[in-house]
Amino acid sequence: MMRSTTRLNTVLLAASVAIALSGCGLSADRGGVRSSQTNSLACTSRVTPDCSGYLYANPRPGTVVVTAPKSSAVNNREFFWSPSSPIGSDLTVCATFVNGQGFDQQGVVLRLHPLPSGRVSGVTVTRNVWMGAFNVFNYHVWNTEADPSSPFTQFGSTIVSPLPISPATYPLNLCARTVASSNRVQFVVWTQGQAMPAWGSALQGGEATIPASAPSAGRGGWFAGHLRPGTNMRYANLSINGVVQTDLP
Repeated sequence: MMRSTTRLNTVLLAASVAIALSGCGLSADRGGVRSSQTNSLACTSRVTPDCSGYLYANPRPGTVVVTAPKSSAVNNREFFWSPSSPIGSDLTVCATFVNGQGFDQQGVVLRLHPLPSGRVSGVTVTRNVWMGAFNVFNYHVWNTEADPSSPFTQFGSTIVSPLPISPATYPLNLCARTVASSNRVQFVVWTQGQAMPAWGSALQGGEATIPASAPSAGRGGWFAGHLRPGTNMRYANLSINGVVQTDLP
């Protein structure tokens, strides 16, 4: 089974997860990072904190540049989201992964949900980086409260055969959604110049049954992980239910 983590630098994950608050719809202690564009508190959750956290810039609506400072480390993984994004059981979250390098990992998070401890749970669809098989997409349930040393459980993977195994394709468009009526999570991907595939596409997407351990509702957002220290990657066309997000980190 494909895994969404790399073994480039295995570390003991911190027992607590620093997450952002103020206006972000998830409760926690005062913390977070500041956007270089708006100086507002970024809506971020460090789900596998490894040294310093990422920095976020929002140069235009629907675009976010994620930077790993030189004091960061390669096992860091984070969620980020808009404080005004809707909360629901069935959300559609989209993004264009504009660029990246090495084992940079991108994805979306659905049903992002606060836990009483201030930690989070959610469902993710992420591009695989394990063994450099970039045409695989993985499904995970996250719960940073249950076991901080292993905060996610994989419940499926899909190979998108039209994409090359390696290197990672840029730019790449992805939309993912949860469907409560069928208890499924679905995604589709397409490259520059292609039209968005229909949901249920056997060649350019996939789906999996959502485990009972997953939250039933929450916000939509995005996933960033495994950036090499001192590098950055860009997301564009960030939208939820077709609405481009204008107040991102």
